[in-house]
Amino acid sequence: MTATATRKGRPSPEDSRQKLADVMAAAREEFIRRGYRGVTMRGVAERACVSTRTLYNHYPDKLSLFAACLDFGATAFPRIEVEVSTSPADALHRYAVSLIRMLSEHSSLTLGMLVYREGQDFPELVAAAEANQDRHIVAPLAAYLSAVGLAEGDARERARLFNLMALSEWQRSVLFGHPMPQGTAIERHADLVVHLFLHGASALMERMGHQRAVAS
Repeated sequence: MTATATRKGRPSPEDSRQKLADVMAAAREEFIRRGYRGVTMRGVAERACVSTRTLYNHYPDKLSLFAACLDFGATAFPRIEVEVSTSPADALHRYAVSLIRMLSEHSSLTLGMLVYREGQDFPELVAAAEANQDRHIVAPLAAYLSAVGLAEGDARERARLFNLMALSEWQRSVLFGHPMPQGTAIERHADLVVHLFLHGASALMERMGHQRAVAS
């Protein structure tokens, strides 16, 4: 057998990436449809058209598969980077809007609701979601805040605070079933969050008082 023939039998990098995407899509759909408790590795393998052995070779158990789904989805998270032409206020506003919109998409929203719904019975889900958030949301934002001089003390703590503020309406929707924020409501919320984060409540009250005075 020639080397060329052997190479033909190997999947290309693009084929491997596509197969991974197919497996992740199948797994996410299974978790969304059946919940964490109801999903089986065999069911995911059948839906993804791979053997159960192949699935176990990559993910030793259901928790590692769920964590992989979270990490795969995190590739779509917005990135915030230092840009000379963009002020921190504008960069944080754009970041907050993009993050809320991304997490409000169906697959992200339903996985988030799954963690809230089943986390009490499976605390490992909460741990996996928290680790995912820290790695893909908190750490990059903390690095940005440090780079632009907005991280006196603990940069990660400030990043967590900003994200909690930015996602407060999203979390309220997940917890209490309210409609997800849309359109201009997201923009207004992001504007409020950024102003409070950068200037504090007293500065916001002064600005609002000035606006009311001008309007009257």
